[in-house]
Amino acid sequence: MQPPKPTDPIDVVTGWSLVALAALAALGSLLRMFAPGAPPLPERLDQTTLLYLGVAGGLLLLRQVKTFSLGEFKLEMIEKLREQQQRQEERIADIALVLPLLLPEKEVRHIRNLYAKRTENYNGGGPLREELRRLRSIGLVATKPGRTIAAMRDGLTFDLSDYVELTELGRRWAIRIQEIQPADPEPVGGPQAKT
Repeated sequence: MQPPKPTDPIDVVTGWSLVALAALAALGSLLRMFAPGAPPLPERLDQTTLLYLGVAGGLLLLRQVKTFSLGEFKLEMIEKLREQQQRQEERIADIALVLPLLLPEKEVRHIRNLYAKRTENYNGGGPLREELRRLRSIGLVATKPGRTIAAMRDGLTFDLSDYVELTELGRRWAIRIQEIQPADPEPVGGPQAKT
């Protein structure tokens, strides 16, 4: 037995909308056939009534149709588009997996420190400011309000989390980095953060 498929709100609304339209078409055909004061039943089963019944059946079948093509014209239903979107999301996730491998080790260390909240005893300097500006430019960290990277002057000892924080993308990358690279046995802040 297969597990039930997850219900997507769009699928539910689309399915019930098609059923409602089919019910309306069927109701229209029933009203034409059984309306009071109408001609006898054989005369009421005309092309319009049969069209209503055909539309009702077609709408019910449309829930199952994935692709409709007529000559050169091809209409792909929502499910096909969702499959393409899912493949694109998987490709983006694969690209995101490669990202931690592209960052220099010192920049990876800053991301890991911010994620693990090991940000004390950072020492300001030109290389550190350059690394943090690069991380900010690619959207992995953001400066906190009222703070600047330039304020991390040479020789100043500070808590990095007072100046910058991980963005949502930075947190996702930190998680990926943790999955790819096991945690360091000793804190990576402090002396190792000196640059």
